[in-house]
Amino acid sequence: MSTVRFQLVKNGELKDLDIVYDELFAIGYSGRNTAKTMEHIQELKERFGVPAPKMIPTIFQMSNMLLTKDLDIHFVGHDTCGEVEYVIVTQGDKIYIGLGSDHTDRKLEGESVPKAKQVCPKPICGLVWDYEDVKGHWDQILLHSYQVVDGKEELYQDGGLKDILPVDTILGELHKRVGAVERSVIFSGTVPVKNGFVFGTQFRGEMVDPVLNRTLSFQYSVHEIGEEER
Repeated sequence: MSTVRFQLVKNGELKDLDIVYDELFAIGYSGRNTAKTMEHIQELKERFGVPAPKMIPTIFQMSNMLLTKDLDIHFVGHDTCGEVEYVIVTQGDKIYIGLGSDHTDRKLEGESVPKAKQVCPKPICGLVWDYEDVKGHWDQILLHSYQVVDGKEELYQDGGLKDILPVDTILGELHKRVGAVERSVIFSGTVPVKNGFVFGTQFRGEMVDPVLNRTLSFQYSVHEIGEEER
């Protein structure tokens, strides 16, 4: 059992929200367009040696200690990068929606995707929305991410929640394969990157709700730890 404090955005106000969660999950290969998802899986296998999953979407359980709101994150090696994802927070029958980054070691993915998921902290935004407030216009919500490379910020991902499996589908898969997830934090999977993996020094993600005119956003700095002994 772990805890994290968010702030709930409700009716233009902020309210502290203390969450107790038993499990942290990452969903992989969760694009709604199955054909594009299979193309992506084949590309990862051919270019980076990433093994194809046994089924899609995939479900990875991660250590609860990986979830973080820290602004400065340290990783071993150069080949790690983030990806913006909507996040499902379950508290009994109540669901909240947040924003996070499934930061992953891309080099290690070629050997073991589960291990690649485990070695990197998972940064998350400190604000969440009530799912009831957004589910009626879910597919209109946008997702973007940016990375700073050589001192210049560039667009890294550009998509929307319409590109990712919806909340009910993801929770349904978890119930079938894992069981009850009444107190969990779940990273949803992501939208495609624009021009392949990029390894920057800062990562920024945002989720824009054009209907309620509000945005969730977060950013963190990426610090490389050398692999040599001292």
